[in-house]
Amino acid sequence: MRRIHVAVDAHNLARDDRGIGRYARAVLSRAVRDPAFRWTFVVRDLWPKRSAIAHAIGQATVTVARRIPPDADVAWFPWNGMFVRTDVPAVATVHDAAPFAFPAADARRRATEQNPFLATAATARRILVQSQFTAGEVERRLGVDAARIVVTPLAVDAAFTPGAGGPLPAGLHGRYVLHVGAHDERKNTRTLIDAFERAFPGGDVMLAFTRRPPVLPRGGVVVDAPDDDALVGLYRGAALVAVPSTYEGFGFPLLEAMACGTPTLAARAGSLPEVGGDAAAWVDDAHDPAAWAGSLRALLADDSVRTALGARGPARAAAFSWERCTTQTLGVLGEVAALA
Repeated sequence: MRRIHVAVDAHNLARDDRGIGRYARAVLSRAVRDPAFRWTFVVRDLWPKRSAIAHAIGQATVTVARRIPPDADVAWFPWNGMFVRTDVPAVATVHDAAPFAFPAADARRRATEQNPFLATAATARRILVQSQFTAGEVERRLGVDAARIVVTPLAVDAAFTPGAGGPLPAGLHGRYVLHVGAHDERKNTRTLIDAFERAFPGGDVMLAFTRRPPVLPRGGVVVDAPDDDALVGLYRGAALVAVPSTYEGFGFPLLEAMACGTPTLAARAGSLPEVGGDAAAWVDDAHDPAAWAGSLRALLADDSVRTALGARGPARAAAFSWERCTTQTLGVLGEVAALA
């Protein structure tokens, strides 16, 4: 039986340490095992590093090309839009529409950030998203018909489980609130810092960041999490994980924290309620430092509430599956290939 030939944009597969890279590697490492498909990994390097691509998805070897093969049945772009033109029927993953929700002031930068989304809206046969929130954003901001959009929720890797936290990194001690990820405008870190300074002015609780924020408050510390094991240790050791983002297409830190059995406090915004459900505590007004401060103080003072939240987290996280996400993705790729 003829296998479906998928050309996948793999230009960042071995390097991307963000959630998008985690998603692409998680799906592809499972998808390549399906005997109904064969894969060409398209990179932009002059001398493609085949071994790095293979290692990223747990394979001994892979087929690598610098251009999308014309005999491919379907092309898949996992990196938040289409970055190259192709006559091959295309599927693209859109993780969020942040360049439209938060457009750059500079016209050239704005065009650079938005163009892959506009190309996707114009030419992709199907668009994969990870939440109903993002589906609505793609439909509203890009003018895409809902029939072209498929929701494929993400998941967490097997390492994220409850357990003992282990030794803390240098500079981190006692009780701490953890923030994982970047600090651009939509992450709303400034509100969390303001709230933390109001809630714990004496520095009796620490605020730990995995990336350095623009301003480090009293009691704030930046900790290194170079791999999943280190990140899991930080989650498990935290008294609370804070996710103040006002705009998320999915929300890996929320799901990872819940999978580790750590209580979470999140903004009721974007896709986060879809992910957290009743296993997280919520701040309704994401931009209100007083509301965050009150919630932080209340949760840190109530062990029973935090224990209950932590207990609900793993079951909530288990409802999300990489296997299901991969099956849905392959189904869409197969459908588009068959329609060509």
